[in-house]
Amino acid sequence: MKFKFLAILIVTQITLSYAQVGQNTVSVGAGFPNLPKFFFNYLNTEKNFNATGTGPFHLKYENRIKPWLGVGLSINHMTYSVSYTQDVLDTNLGRIYPNKINISNNNTAFNLRANIHFLKQEKNDLYMGFGVGFRTGKLIIDSEFKAYQPKLDLPSLSRLGLETTIGYRHFFDDNLGIYAELGFAKSIFQFGFAGRF
Repeated sequence: MKFKFLAILIVTQITLSYAQVGQNTVSVGAGFPNLPKFFFNYLNTEKNFNATGTGPFHLKYENRIKPWLGVGLSINHMTYSVSYTQDVLDTNLGRIYPNKINISNNNTAFNLRANIHFLKQEKNDLYMGFGVGFRTGKLIIDSEFKAYQPKLDLPSLSRLGLETTIGYRHFFDDNLGIYAELGFAKSIFQFGFAGRF
């Protein structure tokens, strides 16, 4: 019974949602945390561990083709760098040497995106977004002793770009507002400014 009520409520909101077909929205924001940099925190017990990164930064364009549906492009960019030292044994000399390891990436994803709008009033917009596309960039792994260079098999090595978020926009006037999204798009949470025209 609760599911039926929720389904009726969502369908009603979509049907009654107010939006001008053909309206364009541009969003610019930043995300937190930098997911790949965050992933490598499992290495933080290693010697001389250091993780840095910028972004992710998000740029989105949406064109409303139906009152409940918008399509467009999402561009997400970030960098990260992780370095640490592991002791390795030279079996020939019977000595232990520090092996400095560096992992870095400069990554941009270009995704075609669709937003399903559940609640659209003059100043408030609740939506769910799905994106698929490709990513550029190259994961670089380097170490002082090549024989002890780590081998990583990460999903991020794929060229496929994916994102899915639930978002909210609030407009202060006809053109300028703010937005926030929660989900997976190189970060868990993102926020920034939104403009429509």
